[in-house]
Amino acid sequence: MKRTLFIILPLIIWHCSFLGERDRGDFIAVEFDLQKDGGVFEGMGANVPISYYNRRMKPLQTLNDLDVKYIRVKRESDNWDNILALRSASGRLGIKWIYSLDAIPVSFLNEFGQLIDIEGFADWWAEEVDELYYQEVPADFIELLDSPDLFRGDSISMNADTYNALIYATREQLDLRGYEQVGIVGPGLSTPETSGELETWYMDLDQAAFDELDYWTVQLWEDRFASGNLDAALNQYSEFLNNIDSWKPTFVSAYATSKFVYGELRYPNPSQYDIDGNLNSFETYYYSASFSLPYGLRVYSNTLDILKYPQSTPFIYQLYDAPADVKFKKKSWGLLDLNGVPKPAFALLSSLTKRIPKKAKIIPAKYEPVKGLNALGFSNHERIILTLANEELESRSIQVVLKGADRSLEFIRGTTQFSSVIHPVELGKRDVVESQELALKIRSDSESDGYVFSITLNPQSTLISEFQLK
Repeated sequence: MKRTLFIILPLIIWHCSFLGERDRGDFIAVEFDLQKDGGVFEGMGANVPISYYNRRMKPLQTLNDLDVKYIRVKRESDNWDNILALRSASGRLGIKWIYSLDAIPVSFLNEFGQLIDIEGFADWWAEEVDELYYQEVPADFIELLDSPDLFRGDSISMNADTYNALIYATREQLDLRGYEQVGIVGPGLSTPETSGELETWYMDLDQAAFDELDYWTVQLWEDRFASGNLDAALNQYSEFLNNIDSWKPTFVSAYATSKFVYGELRYPNPSQYDIDGNLNSFETYYYSASFSLPYGLRVYSNTLDILKYPQSTPFIYQLYDAPADVKFKKKSWGLLDLNGVPKPAFALLSSLTKRIPKKAKIIPAKYEPVKGLNALGFSNHERIILTLANEELESRSIQVVLKGADRSLEFIRGTTQFSSVIHPVELGKRDVVESQELALKIRSDSESDGYVFSITLNPQSTLISEFQLK
C-alpha cells in the first residue's frame, strides 16, 4: 500500500510527497538541467552609506553573510573616520569599492545644470582619487555620475556625446597621476529601457569609449520601465546590446523594489515613509514597507531575476538605514534598521547567499510563468542549491525535476522561511522571518530521466534545498 508522508510544521503547512501519489497535473512543473550554465555567481554588491558608521551594524558579519564582493558609496563628505572603519572591515573580505556621485559640482555646470567644463570635472575626479589614496583608502572603480540620463531641473545633466568626452578626459587624468589600475564603470543609467531618447546612450557611445568601461552600470526599479518586470527588461537590454555588437558585464548598481502595496495592504513608501515630517520620533519609531515580509519576498525574487542575467552583479539598495536618511530625508531602504536589526529582505537573502558554494555556476529553471513564483539553482559540481519563492497568498504544489546529474543525487538539507504573523500596517511592527528545517524525499524517475521531489510551498514563503552529488 502506498503511503503519503505528511510533515506539518506550526503555522506553515507544507508537505513532501512521493511522485505518483498525486496526479502530475496537480503540480507546477519546475525543471533544472544541471548541465545548463547560466554563468558564475560572483557574489553580491551593496550600496553603503558612508555618512554613518556604527559597530552595531556588524559590518564584517553583514558583508560576509550577504557574500558582498563590491560596495558602492557616494562621495558626499570627508567623513574619514567612518570611511576608514568601513574600509577595515571590507578589506578583510577582499571587497572592491566603487565611488559614485549624485550631482556634478556646480562650478562645472551652466545655468541650465548641464556639464560644460569637461576637463575640469575630469580633473576633479582625478583629485578625488588622489585624496582617497592619500588617506589610504584606494579606489578600485569610479562611476562618473549616478543617473546622468535623468532630468535635473529642465535638462538632462549629460548626454552621450558629453559622456564620451568625459570618459576620455578622466582616463587621461587618472593615468597622468599614475592611477592606471583605477577602473571606470558606467554610465549609471536609471533604467535599462531601450526606447525613446535613452537609446542614444547605447548607440552614441563610440567603441573606444565603450571599451574604456570595465563594467556597464544600470539601475533596476520596476516603476521606471513599461513592463514592470525585471526579467523582461533585462532580456530587452541584452538583446539590444547584442544587436549593436556590444557587450559588457553588468553591475545592476541599485535595485530593491519600488512596490509598497501588496494585496490589500498599503505600506508607507520607503522613499518617503513620513509625509508629516515628524523629526522627533524617528529614533524610537519609523516604519515603511521595508519592514514587511511581502517587501522582502519581492526583493528576494528580484535578486533571482537579476542573477539569471549573464555576468550580472546585483547591488542591493541599500545595506543599512542611516540616521540622516531616516530623520531628514524620510527614507528607510536599508536591509538593517538603525539598531543593526535585520529586516525581512536581509534575513531571506542572507539565508541563500551563505549557502551558495564559491564560484558556483547559476542554473536557470524552466517552468511555465506563474504569478509570484520564482526559482533558481546553483552548483559547484559537488553541491547543488535550489531555491523557490512564493510571493502569493495561496500555496503552490510544485514538482521539481533535476536532469543531467552525472552521479547519484543525495538530499542534505532543506529550509523553508516564512513569517507566522504578517503584522497589520497600523501596528508599524517589523515582520519576523522564521526558519524551519524540512526533509525532502528525492528519487530517480525513469519517465522524466532525472531526480524528482514534490512540495507544497506555503503562501509567502521560500524554500532553500541542498543536495550532494555522490
